[in-house]
Amino acid sequence: MRSGYVRPTFVCIYTLSDPPDFHTRRMWTTRGLTAARRAVAPGGARLIRSSAAVRADGESSLFLGAQSAYTTDPSFYYPKEHTLPALMPCFRLMDDEGVAVPGATLPELDKETCVKMITTMVSVNEFDKVYNDAQRQGRLSFYFTNRGEEAVAVGTAAALKDTDWIWPQYRELGASFWRGITYEDAANQCCCNHLDPTHGRQLPMHLGSPEKHQMYVKSNLGQQVPASVGSAFHLRKRGEDHDT
Repeated sequence: MRSGYVRPTFVCIYTLSDPPDFHTRRMWTTRGLTAARRAVAPGGARLIRSSAAVRADGESSLFLGAQSAYTTDPSFYYPKEHTLPALMPCFRLMDDEGVAVPGATLPELDKETCVKMITTMVSVNEFDKVYNDAQRQGRLSFYFTNRGEEAVAVGTAAALKDTDWIWPQYRELGASFWRGITYEDAANQCCCNHLDPTHGRQLPMHLGSPEKHQMYVKSNLGQQVPASVGSAFHLRKRGEDHDT
């Protein structure tokens, strides 16, 4: 156990060190998606430490790709107006125990909404298990999981009105489920069968439903940005009270 950490949950995976990149395995712990830290194990093997803990002072993130200070301020940075930090801060409102961190303001959500949100996130994870395996077995042409992004998609969709338009990208199945796209709908689309509304013209997991105010996922993800802006401008000109 390393000093300066609290509640560490370690999963140690030894892999061949020559070369390590070909043998590194993905890790999961019972605490969910956690940060991974590399170290040299005895005998020169590659050791990966996974920890759900944060530093005791609570000031620094340990997640790969986001090893920066935490913040409860969701403000945007504008390069022409602000001095950008060397590392973009990591936004969070709750710690690993589900307790609000100092300075955080949590939204008022009723129990029914909270249960629906967590149920939707679990549903996404269960769908991933089945169809990711099916793709690896050659039963599907394409699939990507939503691991680690369940809460982002569900939380974003839950904050919108049902009549607001969603322009999703990859790994946002949670938003589709929240909008009412069912397991069966997603399964038919992934399998490109005769019940697929797009009749196999879309890659698997490129879900959408104009009736549910969700446009289809596009492989060239960047095109969703100008398209959504154009949609918002069009709705504004028509005087419709919809976000996009």
